[in-house]
Amino acid sequence: MMKRTRLIASTLGLGLLVHGFPVGAADLPIGVIEPQKVLDATKAGKRIKDALADYVNTRQRLIESEEQDIKAMEEDLVKQGADLSPEAKQEKEGGIRQKLMTYRRHVEELEGEVQTKKRELLSDFTTKIEHVVREIAEKEQITLVVEKGDAGPGALIMYSEPSINLTDRVIKAFESKGEK
Repeated sequence: MMKRTRLIASTLGLGLLVHGFPVGAADLPIGVIEPQKVLDATKAGKRIKDALADYVNTRQRLIESEEQDIKAMEEDLVKQGADLSPEAKQEKEGGIRQKLMTYRRHVEELEGEVQTKKRELLSDFTTKIEHVVREIAEKEQITLVVEKGDAGPGALIMYSEPSINLTDRVIKAFESKGEK
């Protein structure tokens, strides 16, 4: 059964190579959108980025406060280390370990909260951008619009002809609607 499947797949693949791809595939009008550029260039996107930055900064201050507490505890242990009894030293070390475990847990929790907040803030914005992209695609009879992210390892689109990039048109249409 496996050999038969491979034979069929090989035959189909060879047929496509010899005879070419279907004619309609070459005439597929496509567009490209850069979501990060839309986020950076629109008023609504800038508000989202500012709100997220404020949220992150508030959380970061909490983490830094805990970090300073741990450093103070460690410095205190170093200063008093020679004067402490083995039991007292062990107790202080245990307190530091406990505080460090709590700190690490808080860092993980806050990272999760930041990701949740980011999704929450971007959800409505993304829906509105998709609506604008759909309007432009329908108006310009574009069959397929793909997302172009940052270049580098894992990028799905390494290059696209600038003429098919819809990003500036999306930004202009989004801003003209007065989207918030």
